[in-house]
Amino acid sequence: MKRLTGSMMLAAAGMSTAVALLMLFAANVLKSPVLSAICLFIASVMTWVPLREDSGYVFAGASFMLTSVIALLICGGPFTYLYIMLFGHYGIAYLFARQHIEDDLLRWLVMLLYANLFIAGGLAIASYLFYYDVRTLAPELPVWAIILIMEVGLVIFGVLYHFCCDLFDTHARKVLLPRR
Repeated sequence: MKRLTGSMMLAAAGMSTAVALLMLFAANVLKSPVLSAICLFIASVMTWVPLREDSGYVFAGASFMLTSVIALLICGGPFTYLYIMLFGHYGIAYLFARQHIEDDLLRWLVMLLYANLFIAGGLAIASYLFYYDVRTLAPELPVWAIILIMEVGLVIFGVLYHFCCDLFDTHARKVLLPRR
């Protein structure tokens, strides 16, 4: 397979940044939480576009950082913070785990631990830096139920992310990033 030129990689990173920004803006503007979650998911998958090429970590990291900074300046809502704290860089860690961990079950557990650590870090920042009472997210549910719902949501996110990345690798890459 031929390598992409630097300008093609820059174009791929720019394209993924633009789509991720559009999806983050839509996620913060839409009133429906389901549609907002779908937009956040699409924004998180956009880091996969430049990631799977040579020097992909550099371009995907630049795309994630640029998307984060511009999204903070433009819309700065709760979905932007979720993108920055976990969902934006999940693809970079996912590819790293996919390349270095052979066992599928161990890879899923490592990625679940990765997501849990960043969620715990985000909740700690929200409560200690911004004095946000995290228990107000769902006051009628016990803590174990909130953790269980979060874990099920993360597993569903991981399965969907894996499916979308495989779909991109097998079908969409040839169309979006042609080799000449």
